[in-house]
Amino acid sequence: MLVKLTEVCTNGAVTTRQNYMLREVFVNPQHVIMIREDKMIQELNERGLVSDGLDPTHRFSKLTINRGHTGTDIVVVGEPTVIETELNINLPSAGKKLLRG
Repeated sequence: MLVKLTEVCTNGAVTTRQNYMLREVFVNPQHVIMIREDKMIQELNERGLVSDGLDPTHRFSKLTINRGHTGTDIVVVGEPTVIETELNINLPSAGKKLLRG
């Protein structure tokens, strides 16, 4: 089952000032291998550079998604514990946990 999250992405232009925007992304919880807080995007949001509709107190998480030999990083809206809970709720097996420590 896929989980819908809100991704923070750039316009793709390599300039001195990148434009950030929000879009929906659907993630397979079984492929997420790491979640960590993204302070850089949080600081940009506090300065009003991410999106007009976001509260300056929002927190952001960087997800590393397994792609076989490589991983893909995406930044989503939400603190790591909230994102982990959302991903764990949607795992097919109720006994599984996303992160083991």
